[in-house]
Order: sequence, then structure tokens, then C-alpha cells
Amino acid sequence: MPEKMDMLFSGTFQYQLPHPSRIHADQCAIDIARYDNGVHCAMMTESKNNKGLSVTNVCDRIATQVYARFLADIPADKIVWLEHSPASRMHKAHVDLIQFQHTLKKGIVSFTNPQWKRFFEASQIVSIDFLKNYGYTLKELCNANMVFAIEDKSNYYWRVWANPEGFFIVSSNPSAALPDNMLDAHGVTQVLKNSQHFFGPDIDIEEQFTAALMKGFLDKGL
Repeated sequence: MPEKMDMLFSGTFQYQLPHPSRIHADQCAIDIARYDNGVHCAMMTESKNNKGLSVTNVCDRIATQVYARFLADIPADKIVWLEHSPASRMHKAHVDLIQFQHTLKKGIVSFTNPQWKRFFEASQIVSIDFLKNYGYTLKELCNANMVFAIEDKSNYYWRVWANPEGFFIVSSNPSAALPDNMLDAHGVTQVLKNSQHFFGPDIDIEEQFTAALMKGFLDKGL
């Protein structure tokens, strides 16, 4: 079932870029959702009408300006930032998680040092539908890290994210089901849950986690 959410804004956003002689305005699409756990998700989408720098090149400035206009009352660490690149002749549509550093100076929150992590690909992505359908994972991504990424033998991707509450699996494999707020192929989630004891200071996390996850794929012929 799609996640319950409130849309706070959906539309064109004019962002300001400093140039040597003038202030230049460019635009992108912005969609901002609020989930039931208090986390907000802001998605930036490249606009076909944008004649200036790409969203990728100025995402830190966009985030800073979007925050000041729409989210100033929300703790910066409770916001998930996404960049949506629509499909083109060169690539599929995709969504990246952007993880920023943020600073507070003279009452102004600034977002800097973006790091992108691929989250999802598809032939087409509709922003609002994506925020709703994947809200069960998006609302948990504030403190999450991608710990595993692989393609199965049918060339579908699988990505596993982890935060203090557990694991989250995102896949393009159409055989994946949606039980218990996780995207899964039968058996994989259980392997992950059973493998949590692998995480400790004296254990090779990557090796043990990879072995456990691969066992789940292999057991199901993926």
C-alpha cells in the first residue's frame, strides 16, 4: 500500500545563483512530502525549461533556498533530499539520495558537500507517485547508509540500506513483493534479519553481510 503523506509543495521553484554582475534565476521542480514519523522528503527534478546550470551542479544552493522558504522550522537532520533525473535518450530515469553536511551561521542553515547515492531507476518516474509508493523507505533514510548493491542474474538491481531500526531493500526486480514495509524476494529479508548478529567491532561486516545476503539470493535462484 502507498505510504500516507502530506504534500507541502509541488511545483516550479525559482532558485537564485550569484553571478559576477547580477543575480541569475533558474528553475527546477520541487516536491516536498511530510511523513507520519515527522520526516520530510524534498525531491529536486531537473526542468526541461532550465537554461542554466543543472540541478546536480547547484543542488546545495537549491537545498539551502528550499529549506529557508519551506522547511525552516524542521530540523535539518529530519529532511531527506532527493534528485530526480527524468529519462532521456542517454539514460533511464533515476533518483539519487543526496546527503549533505549542514551548518548554522547567523540564523541561516546552509547545505554543503553533497554526496549522491543511487536509489532507484526506471523507464519513467512520476515524482509524487514515487514519494508515496516508496515512502515506507524514504521516511527512514535520514540516518541510513547504503551497505550493499548488486545486480541479479537477470540484470535487476538490488540495494540494501541500513539504519539503527533495520534494513531496507530496494529492487527493480518485478518478482519482488512488499511484506512488512520492505521490498523483498522471498527469503532475503529473513536472511538479513538473522544476520544482524554479524554486526560487531571485531567482525568483518562487509564479508559476513555479503555472504548472508548472497545466500538469500542463491536460495531463491536470483
